[in-house]
Amino acid sequence: NELDLKTLWSELDSYSNELEKESQSLQEVWLKIAEIKSQNETEAQEIMNKNEFCFLDAETIVGINVGGQFFEVPVAVLAKDPYSILAGLCRQNPIIQPDEEGVFFIDRDWWLFRHILTFLRSNTLPNELETLKELYVESSFYRLESLQNAIENIPIDQVSNLSPQIAVTWSGVRENDPDSMRRPLKSNVFDGSLFKGLSNEK
Repeated sequence: NELDLKTLWSELDSYSNELEKESQSLQEVWLKIAEIKSQNETEAQEIMNKNEFCFLDAETIVGINVGGQFFEVPVAVLAKDPYSILAGLCRQNPIIQPDEEGVFFIDRDWWLFRHILTFLRSNTLPNELETLKELYVESSFYRLESLQNAIENIPIDQVSNLSPQIAVTWSGVRENDPDSMRRPLKSNVFDGSLFKGLSNEK
């Protein structure tokens, strides 16, 4: 019995040592994760501090002439997707120069632009297939990857005439990684997504 107890205590000591080693290993892993996260946050902040991400005050109103239709939109809306052309208009040094009245001219369809603004303001899209196809093309021109991704990931069964709009999920750019909306190099589209259907029609 005494021998059995000694063996048992020896096994328990060995088990305790293994647990301690594993605990130390996990602590090292978590420290490395925290270090990487901190580095990523620092790099993300450095990116957002670059000149191309120095935007005007969020409440500043920007005048845009899209295809002959005049729009007044706050910077908070236009810069919601910071990589887009619309956000570029809101920089302290805009990507194009406005006219003498401070209005930017864009030679695109103003009717579709209304839907773009609705998406940026309220994360909703029209449910008409033809309109979504046209918006997909517009999203490429305006470099709105957020809009492009939203259209690609709409389930086909949501595209109907029963509801006027489709609610979509907005990728949080300002709160997290500024690259969170950038498409992964090996990304795939849902089998049941609207974009899958659009691709098949081409």
